[in-house]
Amino acid sequence: MTVRLYRLLAALCDLLIATTLFLLWGWMKSTGVGWWFVGSVLFVVLWMEICWRLRGSPGKAMFNLGVNYRSRGTVYLRELVGKAATWLTGGLGLLPIFSSQQRALHDYIANTDVTKAPNASGLVDVLRIGFAAVLGGLVVLAYVGEKNSPSNTSQAATTAPVKWNVSDSSKAVMTVHVFRGKDEYAQGSGFLIDNQGTAVSNVHVIGSGDRAEVELEDGRKFAVTDVRAYDMTQDVAIFKIGAIGNTGAFPTVPLGSSDSLNLGDKVVVIGSPEGLSNTVTEGILSARRGGDQPALQVSAAISPGSSGGAVFDDAGRVVGVVQSQWEEGENLNFAIPVEVVNMLLKKPDMNVTTQRFFTNILHRDVNSDKDYDDDSSDTTTAKH
Repeated sequence: MTVRLYRLLAALCDLLIATTLFLLWGWMKSTGVGWWFVGSVLFVVLWMEICWRLRGSPGKAMFNLGVNYRSRGTVYLRELVGKAATWLTGGLGLLPIFSSQQRALHDYIANTDVTKAPNASGLVDVLRIGFAAVLGGLVVLAYVGEKNSPSNTSQAATTAPVKWNVSDSSKAVMTVHVFRGKDEYAQGSGFLIDNQGTAVSNVHVIGSGDRAEVELEDGRKFAVTDVRAYDMTQDVAIFKIGAIGNTGAFPTVPLGSSDSLNLGDKVVVIGSPEGLSNTVTEGILSARRGGDQPALQVSAAISPGSSGGAVFDDAGRVVGVVQSQWEEGENLNFAIPVEVVNMLLKKPDMNVTTQRFFTNILHRDVNSDKDYDDDSSDTTTAKH
């Protein structure tokens, strides 16, 4: 390599060492260490003395280069004042190295020259090892700083689980009013799963009369307009509610997976027991019941009117649809796994009008399977 290239490498080494010490100086200042000013002065004096002893800066010594200092004053003029001027030009002060005189801006300021000058190998080896250690330390610090940077911290914060606000989910849970003629016959619960008004409840809730209306937490009321899909065996109905003077999107709750629950995991039920709209109860997953009608047994309290309400996991995702309680037992409550809802959503839209659903299809199917019409309590006594 030429002396010019060695000089550039030496300048970069000096800059890296100086930057490291400057960062250390800044850290001492930020921590309130009172002696940082005195320490900075002592460092400058020590650095200049090292340059005088090495007949050049530490960076130059690593590449066996020397400077013809005339005195210690020349060292200060060249290494402190001159190099400050060189770097204040954004490094352009190094370009004259490639001229015939091979002098940088600080060489012109101090009237010095740089030549090949072998140094004591032991000291040079120490400098090289020290430089490698500084460089490795900076790499580690840069990596740690990047991992803990505000952008990465904010990204981690967005991916971290957010605490569930039960009040937000409650806005999407509805009270279902079922009528026979002009009179209200039964009452249950349901919940919205998209902002276009698609909702979920039990077949035995919305099918116990000849028309149904729903009421949201904020008091708005809507008619059940048509039934998208239903499963008599699983007792789940997916339907649409129509706007009565309504504009804007509906509040919704997300669907989860009951398979993600372990026995003993916390569950929350929101429904309208005994007409008390948007009542929140808490419990655990007590058991899983199999057979033709898989069910989730939960300890969260339910009462007549809770049927069709939503069972949530602790992240606010729907994992089940409240269906029944075992009246002969103590706090034995059952819900239909949300997978039944997901299965129905994958089926083609039945496009069943409420009139056809209530009068032609549902009552015939219900009466041939289970007489929900005779159960005005909105609570089954099925034993799962």
